[in-house]
Amino acid sequence: MNLADSLSGCAGLEGIQWLLLAPAPRRILRDQLKSLLSGRSMLGPCRLRRARFKPGRKLTAHYDALVRNERNTAYCVRPVAVTWGADDKPNRGPAEHTVAEMQAEARRHGVAAPFERLSADLAHWSMHISVSPLDSHFPQLVRLMDPRYVAEMLATVYSASAPASTPALADRYAVISIRYRPGQRHVLRYDRLDGAKTRVFAKLYRDEDGARTFRVATQAAEWLEQQAEGSTAVRPLVYVAEHGAVLYPALSGEPLTETFWRHACGLGRWLGRAGTALRALHLLSPSVAGPLPAHDFAAELGQTARASDFIRALCHRWGQRSTRSSTARENSTSGFHKNRQPLPMVTSNRSTCGAGPTGSSCWTSIPVT
Repeated sequence: MNLADSLSGCAGLEGIQWLLLAPAPRRILRDQLKSLLSGRSMLGPCRLRRARFKPGRKLTAHYDALVRNERNTAYCVRPVAVTWGADDKPNRGPAEHTVAEMQAEARRHGVAAPFERLSADLAHWSMHISVSPLDSHFPQLVRLMDPRYVAEMLATVYSASAPASTPALADRYAVISIRYRPGQRHVLRYDRLDGAKTRVFAKLYRDEDGARTFRVATQAAEWLEQQAEGSTAVRPLVYVAEHGAVLYPALSGEPLTETFWRHACGLGRWLGRAGTALRALHLLSPSVAGPLPAHDFAAELGQTARASDFIRALCHRWGQRSTRSSTARENSTSGFHKNRQPLPMVTSNRSTCGAGPTGSSCWTSIPVT
């Protein structure tokens, strides 16, 4: 087994498993992480959390690395992103001076330790490593990981947005990285250290996406309160324009998807309430979401097929079935999408691809069995 066969997809699922789990590649990864640590800091287990494979281009893996310095006996968790293979958008890569500036800022804010450096490259393995909070596309991430800065920021934005109803704020917070996706997205959680159970989540955005998300989410929550009795939506607390961050309150409860498996009895009532909420959202004025971009069904089908390339590479039998289904459906619907509107659904992990008033319609074109 070798790197080239694994990244090309020729080695199939076994090649990816080798690169992620075999002793030799894991030892190389651990050696690189140890070289980034300072002093007598120690590297504990590295737990694989997520992997994404683009055949012929790259494999990206996300780990939770347990690390500690010589003064602490307990390990702390640091998210790490590792990429093997060339980036498919090399012109967007961070410049060396930008990385150096962010590492220096992370040290000033005290969020780099026990790492001395937050980035490493190993050319002959086509490997690039990024350690949280390094991300040149989200320079604000360093500051939003600093507990002292977070306490000051929360006190400022709360008092400015709602001085009469500002909750009692803590002097100290623990900052936990919920999602570390360099160049894509970040979600942080702020836990109070004074014993209170109040938590705040921060989701970071680039450009003006954060302002639009805050506005649409707020108006959708208000609309649901008026139109769908017994249904609510998460109402964001505030949009921090300086950092491109939307703050959300923590909510308790069980996701409906988990309820399917746990509580079959009485499930119809919850599905009915969910349907009522969806119908109310679809009646929301299109002006709330703003103008939606036009999408072509054939183009969406091609995008879905490209996103499913890994199926053909890793599971040849399923991949062949997906290819046949994709081709057949594209031929059978070549004229259909010009005269029909898609049935709106609620949420998608991808960009808007339908005509629903909330900008959240989607469809799935490639069946996976």
